Amino acid sequence: MNKHHHLLLRGASSLTVSLCKRSGPTHLPPAGPLFPSSGAGGTTTAATIVSNFFSRHHHSTLTSPHHHLPKTARMSTTTPSPVDLIEQSKRLAAFQSVTAHLVPFPSRTRIGIGSGSTVIYVVEAITTLVPPTTLSTMTFYPTGAQSEQLIESAGLNLQYINKLPPGTLLDVCFDGADEVDPNLNLIKGGGACLWQEKIVATSSKKFVCVADFRKMSPALGTMWKKGIPIEVLPLAANRVLGELERMGSLGPKVRPGLPGKAGAVVTDNGMWIVDAPFRPLRVEGTSDKEKGEWQVDELADALIKIPGVAEIGLFYGKNGNQAGEGGAQKPVEAYFGMEDGSVKVLSA
Repeated sequence: MNKHHHLLLRGASSLTVSLCKRSGPTHLPPAGPLFPSSGAGGTTTAATIVSNFFSRHHHSTLTSPHHHLPKTARMSTTTPSPVDLIEQSKRLAAFQSVTAHLVPFPSRTRIGIGSGSTVIYVVEAITTLVPPTTLSTMTFYPTGAQSEQLIESAGLNLQYINKLPPGTLLDVCFDGADEVDPNLNLIKGGGACLWQEKIVATSSKKFVCVADFRKMSPALGTMWKKGIPIEVLPLAANRVLGELERMGSLGPKVRPGLPGKAGAVVTDNGMWIVDAPFRPLRVEGTSDKEKGEWQVDELADALIKIPGVAEIGLFYGKNGNQAGEGGAQKPVEAYFGMEDGSVKVLSA
């Protein structure tokens, strides 16, 4: 049974974010004020989403853990704008995940760093919360060009996953997600780094997901409408599109590079990305393939078998607690920064 904890934390920040692009990401921006001095107020419907997502699960409210956020990370008396609020929630989740999975464990010296906007705050949390003497013993493994730049800009020890000795695992990996269901199945790949993200995640003893409240979903494909990202060989793209339509995908498309470039998005691996929307995926039970209604694991197994598909953006199957020896795609925990200034944790 999944366990949900409601951890009350204070703090937030607003930083510039960047996606994983082959043209190269921006460097880690300097931390700005934790809250803006002023901002336009706003409302969202996220509270309804959160309520529905957790309505069938028990909640408990806990005080902050024994490792606290910096003193500067305190609630402001001003009302942040909706954009600032989202960035603040990402930072809250990042700091809590690092507090729980890295700070108390100085023996965890091989760390995977994922891609996407939330990971900016993970790197900030690591450099803020981990003592310099401990940081000097740690090595950080990126999932792509963006996280490589983040690691270097923060002055952390950089290494590449292809240099990891055979039979050796990373101690923990931190990464984001585009959508998370109640069983910790994920959709990833909105930034086009899904293949390397999966390699790093499955090379880790534990994968920890860090996201904000918008990423929680009752079923994959409910909140994330752009489709499941699929990394494909360019010469096989048309064939893959045809097969996806036969399987019930609702308008699969090769992801365009516009407005930044003409043509298709090209990944760090020289592949194209196909985005394949499906009806919301069943968490339990079996698929009704004739109706195009798929269960997560069954769809993932079918997608990866299509000739020309290199990797898929579904992270499914076992988590690190179940696998033990690596190879797990699902996180052991997912941290969601909430719009009310708290962090919700979904545990495997």
